[in-house]
Amino acid sequence: MCGPLEMRAIGVINGGSRRGRGEKRGTVLNTTSGSAIKSGVNGTSILGTPSRSGSFGAPRLSNGAAGNAPSRRMGKGVLAAAILVACAASAWSQEPRSATPALLQPFAELQPDAATVEGEPLPEVESAAPWLVDDSSSGNNGNRMWGSAEMLLWWIKSGQTPPLATSGTLDSLGALGPGTTTLLGGDQNYNMRLGGRFTVGSWLDPGRTQGIEGSFLFLSGPASNFSANSADLPGSLVLARPFFNSITGLQDSQLTSFPGISSGTVASSSGSQLLGGQMNMLCNLFCCQTGCCQTACCPTDCCQADCCESGYRLDLISGFSYLRLRENLVITENVNVLPTAPSPPFVPGQSITLVDRFDTTNNFYGAQIGLRAEWWRGAWFMNVTGLVALGDTHQQVRISGTTVFTNPGGVSVTQQGGLLALPTNIGTQNQDAFTVVPQIGLNVGRQVTAHMRVFVGYTLLYWSNVVRPGDQIDFVVNPTQLPTSAGPGTLVGDARPAPLFNHSDFWALGINFGVGFVW
Repeated sequence: MCGPLEMRAIGVINGGSRRGRGEKRGTVLNTTSGSAIKSGVNGTSILGTPSRSGSFGAPRLSNGAAGNAPSRRMGKGVLAAAILVACAASAWSQEPRSATPALLQPFAELQPDAATVEGEPLPEVESAAPWLVDDSSSGNNGNRMWGSAEMLLWWIKSGQTPPLATSGTLDSLGALGPGTTTLLGGDQNYNMRLGGRFTVGSWLDPGRTQGIEGSFLFLSGPASNFSANSADLPGSLVLARPFFNSITGLQDSQLTSFPGISSGTVASSSGSQLLGGQMNMLCNLFCCQTGCCQTACCPTDCCQADCCESGYRLDLISGFSYLRLRENLVITENVNVLPTAPSPPFVPGQSITLVDRFDTTNNFYGAQIGLRAEWWRGAWFMNVTGLVALGDTHQQVRISGTTVFTNPGGVSVTQQGGLLALPTNIGTQNQDAFTVVPQIGLNVGRQVTAHMRVFVGYTLLYWSNVVRPGDQIDFVVNPTQLPTSAGPGTLVGDARPAPLFNHSDFWALGINFGVGFVW
């Protein structure tokens, strides 16, 4: 950009006489704006005029003192205008030049040092601009590639389940209704999830207008566990697993613990894992820096000058997105038949273990488009990224259940089916659904060196159509197909529980801490 350079040229020509004569008082240049600070005799600006030989002549007072005729002021104005026009035409029509054009080289030693103000050195501060702009003047091809690594501290949307374990009075038998308390069911509150995100990209041109970028993230955490033990309950209460009986049309229960008959535990474990990847093309839409605004980033003469201390840019992002959400819910019931239990129907000393397992997997494949804006000022920067992906989610639900009967002699028999997972809904079902996945991210950070930055941010991701384990539990059970140690039950009546394939949405959000590099 020519603006600051022309003003320096004028300032050097106008103020060179006093400085060349070795006088202490004269025109002090403001190298940023090019304006002259009045510091001459009686507060007037001191200007020098060139002689015919090209050297500087005697100073003249700009307030109309003797020898300062209107014709001479006009001549200096014409000379200044000519220099401005010549420099502007040169900058417009030629390739970027060095910071000291040939016109100014004889007087370069007279210019104030750009790194000092009134003799005091300026503090050296890394600028965030080299992350984005061309630095090919450094002797290499510039920082073409970048990468970052982030630690994620995220939370995800809780799942929902029907009542899975209850305690109740001897009269209620743990069936839903008066005298019964739900111990497990409702919200599945997942704890904070830990994960990581890794990004790598490269500019495809020196001007940083076209680029390619890929990223991968994962999010996982410890399973959410629950356990209820009959030993923790008063002797007047029972521990049970409730369900709705399709034969009687009433609330019912399967007893885990009952005084004098059995003791036992009910436990559940739920896990969730999210991972995803993206591959995008970047196209610069606009770039504006202090002193220069261009629709293509960035002209070398601008991006190597002081004008890169602040600015902003806007990039279009388009590409492919993949996400996978895998979750499970396992319900385990252990029953120990007491020696005091009546026989039949019970087998004193027998132990029974029931397992109901619900697994879901969602795989999203889609095209996405969005924008990324970044602002920087000195070493500080902030960027915002917004994306919307449209595509297909392949959904899979897997249900399995088993019951293991171990007789007092140690002989075990395994039957298919538990309580909520029975032959009528056991199996694998698949389905595809149109899905929208928007996400937004915000980062704020600081450029530590020319090749490294640190930042902290926030991300929100939304998934419009997924299947989750708790939504696949059919609370209605036909007890005729419950297994026994003698063999599987025989279904009579409604085929319940049934495969449901219920849908819901999903979100994940949280903070991220990262470090980035360019090379």
